[in-house]
Amino acid sequence: MFNTGTIYSNFTPLVKSPVIGYRISGEDVLLVLKKLTKRNFSKDHSIMKLVELHNIDGTILDKCNVVYFKSPNSFTGEDVCEIFIHGSPLIASQLEQLFKDLNIPGLRLAQRGEFSLRSVLNNKYSLKQAKAINLIINNESFSSLEYDKKILFEGDSVSGLDPLREDIVNLFSEITASIDFVDDEVFNFKKIIKKSRNFFNNCNKLLLKNRTKIEQKNICRVMIIGPVNVGKSTLFNKIIDKNRAIVTEIKGTTRDILSNQIIVDGKKFEIFDTAGQRSKQGRIEKFGYKKAQKLSKEIDHFFILKDKKTKNTDLNQLFKDFDINKNFTLIETKSDQFSYNTKNIKINHNLNREDLIKRIKLPRIYNKYIDHRNHKLEFNSNEIEFLEKILEYERDILNEKDILIIAQLMRNILDDFSYEFGYINNEDVYDRVFSNFCIGK
Repeated sequence: MFNTGTIYSNFTPLVKSPVIGYRISGEDVLLVLKKLTKRNFSKDHSIMKLVELHNIDGTILDKCNVVYFKSPNSFTGEDVCEIFIHGSPLIASQLEQLFKDLNIPGLRLAQRGEFSLRSVLNNKYSLKQAKAINLIINNESFSSLEYDKKILFEGDSVSGLDPLREDIVNLFSEITASIDFVDDEVFNFKKIIKKSRNFFNNCNKLLLKNRTKIEQKNICRVMIIGPVNVGKSTLFNKIIDKNRAIVTEIKGTTRDILSNQIIVDGKKFEIFDTAGQRSKQGRIEKFGYKKAQKLSKEIDHFFILKDKKTKNTDLNQLFKDFDINKNFTLIETKSDQFSYNTKNIKINHNLNREDLIKRIKLPRIYNKYIDHRNHKLEFNSNEIEFLEKILEYERDILNEKDILIIAQLMRNILDDFSYEFGYINNEDVYDRVFSNFCIGK
């Protein structure tokens, strides 16, 4: 995978946004900057500069911020610059064309993960730390996020696999040495098997302990239900702070399930908007309502909405249709239009989102259903898969009678650890590791 040359890529999505970022890394960074900005950055390292980017014909492409990082004090260990253009995909396409028009030999678009790969090859990060970067970006669990950040910031030694790596190195060394003494009374085959069994027992215990932690439920699922036109979609939109659901005065506007994940006070929720309950439903509306009924078995809490027009028979039908026990909050809507003489929560469309979240008590609901103890992980999900792979060798090794075959199987495990920690400098291995990275990393 690794090729020399100077590489570039966007490291933010190519969508309309305040800024779009590009990163360039390699020996020709200063030359690229000279051609783009008409100025010498060699002494302006690690300082953000507001500069003009110039097309080949001298016209201004954009006026934007640029920062240059002098080797080796950069992410990749090479000369690096980052360019923050205005967030127009059209300007981004012009910049990429400009890179090609510069006609600098070796200047090319980066492959997936190539910036991180160069950081590993230049000893800025270990392979495990580089993997942690990708895991941090894709994490959906706060506990996993903290663990991966710890690996990135503190290094390989904080990984739960590190002690196991030392154990397998010692065990393999002992097995290798013992092969020379097969005919010697010093050699003890039972001792090797006992140490191997202890190693696998340790792997099993760590796997069981940490798999349970990783699988801990960390998202609270809340479904909004109620009769038609009672304000379900209005509440849904206000909670998620978007206009995803169409809100009209026409009954039955919502015909399918909408869902959106949000984070409130560090707590993760998935909110569901549903088709309304009424006696006469259209075909599509009825299909959406039945989907919501089926999904209700997986819901932690229900917001049941009603207004002055809601009848008791409507509410009774909802309890009959959905898998509801005591896990619900009865909410009376349109309180700006109607007066209610109940102790139920009351809302209206005039409430701002912050006050609404407090009124419907979302954080308290989360604490009721989610185990919010601080589970400190010793492994991430990738390492759990790695442990499962290692344990596939357990039966073959513990049942084997030939020390040479045991040695080869242990060598395989050692190679797996080398792949995990990056001690085999093999381009094919790195290709597999970095091919799943996003562009710009």
